[in-house]
Amino acid sequence: MAENNTDGQSALEQVESHVPEQLHPILEAAFKHQKQLVIAVTAIVAIAAIYSGITAYNQRALTDTQAELGKILIKTAGEEKITKLEALLASAPSGAKPAILLELARANMTNGQYDKAADYWNQITGDTDDELRYVARLGKAKALSLAGKPAEAVVILKDLAASANPAMTLAVNRQLAVAAEQAGDNATALAAYRKVAEQQNIPDKPFIDYKIAQLEAK
Repeated sequence: MAENNTDGQSALEQVESHVPEQLHPILEAAFKHQKQLVIAVTAIVAIAAIYSGITAYNQRALTDTQAELGKILIKTAGEEKITKLEALLASAPSGAKPAILLELARANMTNGQYDKAADYWNQITGDTDDELRYVARLGKAKALSLAGKPAEAVVILKDLAASANPAMTLAVNRQLAVAAEQAGDNATALAAYRKVAEQQNIPDKPFIDYKIAQLEAK
């Protein structure tokens, strides 16, 4: 140990002889803590390697999950599709979950399991972009209406209608009109049908006009 210290001191003195005196304290500190610096650098390199490995693993897991999702959508239907999607969701990385939840919501809607569909639509709204969140809330409202809970759907649809962009105005107000009428909220239904009637090139304009006249007469 003494020999190592002597060697280190000699090296330090040799370096100091070639640099300005005002830099000597910095050099002495660097030599004094060189062991700690080596340990710190080694730790950083190790952490970087671990992080790189985790990133690669996550990417492989995401790719594998996407491939499995594709197989399920192509090869299965009905309850079998739902069962396999639920199993895939349980082991999926977070980046793949929104796509699986979306397919679970759709599959349960198709299968007539509207309460389960509403739950999956609701899960999609938790951690996703604004556009998909909007679509998921619209899907949840539709599921609630079909599950016999139109009043709950109306609450969601009113909020969506208030912030709907032009591309979504027609779809949201159509759904709001139907849900509100089912819930016995004729005033909201009438207002929504009138919003629909304001849109251009509606193929079922005569029916919309009929619904407006019917609700106005109540």
